[in-house]
Amino acid sequence: MPTFSRSSAILCLLLALPAAFLLAALANGETWRFAIRPSGDLAAKLLVVTLSISPLGALFPQRRWTAWLMSRRRIFGLSAFFYALLHLAVFCASIGRLDWILQGMAFASMWTGWIAFGLLAAVASISNAVSKARLGRWWKRIQRLAYPATALTLAHWLLLTASPWEALGHVAPVVALWVAVAARRLSSAPPTAINRTR
Repeated sequence: MPTFSRSSAILCLLLALPAAFLLAALANGETWRFAIRPSGDLAAKLLVVTLSISPLGALFPQRRWTAWLMSRRRIFGLSAFFYALLHLAVFCASIGRLDWILQGMAFASMWTGWIAFGLLAAVASISNAVSKARLGRWWKRIQRLAYPATALTLAHWLLLTASPWEALGHVAPVVALWVAVAARRLSSAPPTAINRTR
């Protein structure tokens, strides 16, 4: 289990600053809608950062900076969830009525977001040492729900935006990194193993 060092504490404070700004703006009279887009953007960005850490570690093993990222992956992942929670909270507050929120789930642009949040909540709920020990091999399988959550987040974003390039640009680094990992593993595999895959 990674130790909570001074650099981890500083990282947590830095990641919390945008949330503090948004909450302060809301407390000073900004509408709920003011915080919807920024909180969603931050959740998506932090999710992409979290999912990029594993392939970076595979591509650049035994590097200090990748080791630093790997030891703080949980912080990035939980931060992504908490910004998604903030995004959901301000969205619901901006609607103001439960029946309207439920009616909105009939639209793909909404239920993709709700399901993505549910998957992230499942991942976040077991992001601790106790759950890892109790769940065994299932812990890793549940953690991998972050990938379909990312796909649904992308769909949610694409269905709500007039320009898809920003959303696609956020996901592209994760895809490119995993393609690079697959290419390296394929190139380093012995010829017999490659022939078996054909």
